[in-house]
Amino acid sequence: MHREEILSAILKELSSYPQINFIAEGGAKAFNRYDELSDIDLNADAEDGTVEETVKDFEKFFETLGGISSVHTVSEKKELFHKFYRLNGTDKYSVIDLFITERSNPAKDLERHIHGNFVVHYDRYGYMKDQTFDLNAFQDKVDAFGKRSKSVFEFFLYQTEKEIQRGHYIDALAYYFDLTLKPLIRLLRIKYNPAHYNFELRYLYDEFPEDIVKEIEKLLSISGMDDLKLKQKMAVELYKREIDNVEIFCRKVFKLSE
Repeated sequence: MHREEILSAILKELSSYPQINFIAEGGAKAFNRYDELSDIDLNADAEDGTVEETVKDFEKFFETLGGISSVHTVSEKKELFHKFYRLNGTDKYSVIDLFITERSNPAKDLERHIHGNFVVHYDRYGYMKDQTFDLNAFQDKVDAFGKRSKSVFEFFLYQTEKEIQRGHYIDALAYYFDLTLKPLIRLLRIKYNPAHYNFELRYLYDEFPEDIVKEIEKLLSISGMDDLKLKQKMAVELYKREIDNVEIFCRKVFKLSE
């Protein structure tokens, strides 16, 4: 069964539930980068006390599409269910990502500044129209995250170097990834797309300059201890060039379109 046929059947099924208040597609579609390898990302909302029942009915409906071959559960709470499904007879990339909240739960992950422009199929209560975004509060989170990342990078460079001197390749590699690369990439995210400051390695090809992506690819490729020494040095050079002398936490840098 083709993914567009699956999506059409799913939208028809969800729309038939009287308790459903909102149905939208997010993920790759919200950022206009959807392709045949993308998940089917669904964001839904149901009346209070009906989320669990809705998910059970939805999973029964999957039997008409061939049944569920595998499932991964992120959250199963009264107010929020988040589950991934793969159906029998579909390719391994046609994964259905269902995120459904109850009406009174404010954590709906609909902010377009962060999650993109949803493809909305049904919006009973005008959730998208009523969305607000507290820029100052969000900027405070970005600032705190950035300052911590900057501190980690600068303070703990010695950890990788220490394990290199000891000849402990695995320990050195672990510190390099956790205490050098991670904070460096987080700081670069704040510089180039602060709305996704905590998205780690996701979407770098879409959100970073091509030359920076190429440098990160090199930094992630380690062939041995000597190469690790070189990559540690390269990471420090990238930091000095892109971060060290730039006030990336200035509020003027963080601008979001209305």
